[in-house]
Amino acid sequence: MLRRNVSKSKRIVLGIRREDPKRVWERRAPLTPSDVAGLLRSNADVDVVVAPCERRVFRGDEYVKAGAVVSADLGGADIVLGIKEVPLDELPPKSSATHLMFSHTHKGQAYNTPLLARFVGPNPAPHPHLIDYELLQNAAGERTVGFGWHAGVAGALEALSAMAHYHLEMGVASPFLCTPRPHSQPSLAHARKQLRDLGQLVAAHGTPAPLGPFIIGVTGSGNVARGCLAMLDELPIQHIPVSALDALVRNPGTDRRKIYVVRPQPSDYFVRTDGGAYSREHYYANPQAYKSVFHDKVAPYLTLLLHGAGWAPGFPRLMTNAQLVQALEKAQTLGGLRGLNVGDISCDIEGGLEFLTRSTTLSSPFYKVHPSSPTSTSTTSTTSNLNGPETTTKLHTTPTLPPVQLMSVDILPTALPLEASEHFSARLLPYLQALLDYPSLRTTGLVASTSASSSTSTSVSKNKDGSGKEDGRALAEALERATIARGGKLMEKHKWLQPAVDTFYAQSRATSSASATSAAPAESNLAKGETAKGESVKGQDTKKGSEGEAPRTKKRILMLGSGMVAKPAVDMIAGHTDVELVIASNSLPELQSLVKDHATVKYRVADVSDPASYVHLLEESDVVISLLPVSFHPTVGELCVKHKKHLVTASYISPAMAALDASAKSADVLLLNEIGLDPGIDHCSAIQLLASIRSQGLHIKSFTSFCGGLPAPEASDVPLRYKFSWRPQGVLSAAGNGARFLLNGELKTIPGHSLLASSFPSIPLTPSFALEGLPNRDSLTYQSTYTLPPPPALRTLLRGTLRYPGFASLMGSFQALGLLDSTHITLKGKGWADLVPAALHAKYTAANSNAGLGMKSGSRHNEIGPRIHDVLPRAALPDALDALHWLGLIPSSPLINTSRWAPSANAGMPALPKGSKEGSGTTPLDAFAALLAHKLAYAPGERDMVVLSHEIIASASPSASHSHISGDSQKSNERGRAQDTESVFTSSLIAYGDAHSSAMSRTVGLPVAIAALRVAAGHVPVRGVAGPVAHESVWGAVLEGMERVGLGMVEGRRDLVMVNGWMEVWRVLTQAGSKPGVSVGGEGRLFS
Repeated sequence: MLRRNVSKSKRIVLGIRREDPKRVWERRAPLTPSDVAGLLRSNADVDVVVAPCERRVFRGDEYVKAGAVVSADLGGADIVLGIKEVPLDELPPKSSATHLMFSHTHKGQAYNTPLLARFVGPNPAPHPHLIDYELLQNAAGERTVGFGWHAGVAGALEALSAMAHYHLEMGVASPFLCTPRPHSQPSLAHARKQLRDLGQLVAAHGTPAPLGPFIIGVTGSGNVARGCLAMLDELPIQHIPVSALDALVRNPGTDRRKIYVVRPQPSDYFVRTDGGAYSREHYYANPQAYKSVFHDKVAPYLTLLLHGAGWAPGFPRLMTNAQLVQALEKAQTLGGLRGLNVGDISCDIEGGLEFLTRSTTLSSPFYKVHPSSPTSTSTTSTTSNLNGPETTTKLHTTPTLPPVQLMSVDILPTALPLEASEHFSARLLPYLQALLDYPSLRTTGLVASTSASSSTSTSVSKNKDGSGKEDGRALAEALERATIARGGKLMEKHKWLQPAVDTFYAQSRATSSASATSAAPAESNLAKGETAKGESVKGQDTKKGSEGEAPRTKKRILMLGSGMVAKPAVDMIAGHTDVELVIASNSLPELQSLVKDHATVKYRVADVSDPASYVHLLEESDVVISLLPVSFHPTVGELCVKHKKHLVTASYISPAMAALDASAKSADVLLLNEIGLDPGIDHCSAIQLLASIRSQGLHIKSFTSFCGGLPAPEASDVPLRYKFSWRPQGVLSAAGNGARFLLNGELKTIPGHSLLASSFPSIPLTPSFALEGLPNRDSLTYQSTYTLPPPPALRTLLRGTLRYPGFASLMGSFQALGLLDSTHITLKGKGWADLVPAALHAKYTAANSNAGLGMKSGSRHNEIGPRIHDVLPRAALPDALDALHWLGLIPSSPLINTSRWAPSANAGMPALPKGSKEGSGTTPLDAFAALLAHKLAYAPGERDMVVLSHEIIASASPSASHSHISGDSQKSNERGRAQDTESVFTSSLIAYGDAHSSAMSRTVGLPVAIAALRVAAGHVPVRGVAGPVAHESVWGAVLEGMERVGLGMVEGRRDLVMVNGWMEVWRVLTQAGSKPGVSVGGEGRLFS
């Protein structure tokens, strides 16, 4: 072979390692000898070194003839190729090599955390890089490198063979006893010929009469299903629709010299619960609206099911455990040993087929499962059959129904090592060329590389399957996206895996780092976790049916609810390998979203309003997180006390929850509440700041705290300058809450109907944007919470909510129009245009009169109700009219500025809320909330923002310095006072949402996760009903954990000198025209 004369120092070494010797059946290779030869011809600066392996489908001498070197030493390789995970003892301690493999790490697979940790962590440089085949996708987001078709081919053969064995056990011998098992054949062509010969026997003599018409069902539409059908084409098949199944099975004259194949489509077996027609778009957008009837329309008629359909958590299962029972009961009435044989090529453990409890191996390819009930548990037993030892899983004893046999081999492609390797190599080769052409992929990343290097070849050959070319840059970008770790650090989208790596290293240091970093990951069934397609591990464990499994040692956390704040909590908890997380919710789409990136997280669909649907999950847990509405928490708390489980919630402690304190202490249980943002982080940071101040011997004079969730400034160009990421009812209802606080020595009590008129117009927390504030409920309750002194020593105690300026005024107009009322109204005919008139009518007519209802004197109204102009003051009209028009509630007019705000993210109007059609009622508040949820929704890519700020004033003097600043007499009384110093302590947080999570969900969900992990680890000694202020093990851990994820509080201090009893800052404020006790500003001070 002619090779270019390239200096040794510039040569690139590509290594092909052997697969893990523990994987007995793994014979595949990532590159064939012929592709190695082509690569070397095109790249004169490349050497290929192949590790010797006697199992590999290609011999070493074939690689030598291709130009490679066979050597066990791959230590100098720049690029290392394998199929499955590299054994840890074959990863050099210091290497900068780029490894390509199916690593099974990017979904947080706990059993492979030791492998991921070798690419990420505190080890000194250099570090190896990790690229995962599973993440290689084309521009359309489709996976490009895999083994799906070969999994289907091998799976069809294995399932036919397993089925024939079961039939023989049942007393019937069929031609399919001669089905070739793929691993025993010299080639796929040879296996095809044998199957074709078997088909000729069927065509000549038919299938056995006791089996009746022989029907094979194939689910799925991807490569797996196409592989199945490719093999079935060797038989005398006839395709039939689902609608023909019943008549065909019941007809005694059906021709048994044919094999009938049915390919049920989702529209055949997924039906809408509301009776609507199936739509693919609607199904993927609303999977919770569908249920499967596969168990009734398809499964009972099948002699064999070849299951190749994908499934994701959050979507309806093809068949549940309960539906399996129903399918078998119906199949028993049809005869022919139907419904008893399944080849689950997708191998989703407890996935699309809930009764699939474990994977199998080529050595023992099938097992039996007994029909189950939805809440059954499993036991296992081992017997002998024609294929050797066989494991039977009993989910529930149903004596009248026979067991179902499942073939669930999870490494099917390796049964066809030659063809699978040839296919894989052809798909991988273009990417490998791009990896050579763009060397920065192996160092700093593609961002630093804008063009291909001066390689000997920049062209990419066409894929052998005809899928066409992708230019080198596009392939390089795909490799960049498929990179999990580089230079010892996780790539941005994989950084959520860091806690798992940190935990691994911490545990290693606590035991023996030497053994922890050299031990191979534990496996069961030889290739634990690999799917039929050789791609990814699934999220369910294999304890059902696994032999020799140790008792559960991990702590288990149950999360009830799956709403907006759940994702950051799930991401954090999933990163801890010593914790098992189960999520229970009645929202399938939310569950789907939460678990899609976490293979180890389990979920259960449950009616969270019915404790009976989740109490068994609670019993099996150590800690329960409740993200349910606050009204549900006491019920969950009672169950936790009864079953001695700890509870964590982000909600305020309600009276009903507080009543559980004694029983919780008696049960040695912690019911931890108020551990979100507000309440939560605000408490934790306040307690820490107060403790720091007191440690300096200072006395608290003023405590002010404001918090708010808002759209980021660039996303706030809408009415109210506010947007909703969840139900607006809470915000609208809060506008009517009363408030009580202490301000400059004066107790202020604000009734609910006056709250919006009692805002603080200026809260100067940052020069970046202006804010206003609203007092938040009863601030005085926090005097005891924070152990603050009583008045007059304490002159200000105020907790408030932050909004952008103008919120309170405009919301006050909406309140005056009746849009925040809960009186039932009926919207007739006009729909949304009827909302304002109906709200006005309900608020100001009927049983109400003008007196005391805020109508302007001389206003006109009749039985229809007053007009907008009659209710709102002149100064408020422009903002209100512009907003009502923007919301689609009133038509345009010359008085309205139609270009004042940016357009809504959602064009058009939403449907009227349920109950608002003629003849039924709704409330203005509910209708208005539905409209705001639609019109003021976040657009894709828009950020939200969380702002939290404490200001505490303290001095060395315990006495009241100036309890109330008002009037010349106060000035006169204090003129002679000696110069004094007060200090202003601040603690603040401004956080923005990102592409992964909103700021609100992170600042609520992460504290919940941190607290739950601390409780699960046994680090919180408190018992009973408590908040985060109860012990430093909670508030300290939350603040430390938030700091680690970049959400730490920023603290500051300023000293203010009192001159003749007056603070210089206050003088500046009053000279600027601020009203004492209302508007605040200057030096970042909130209140005196």
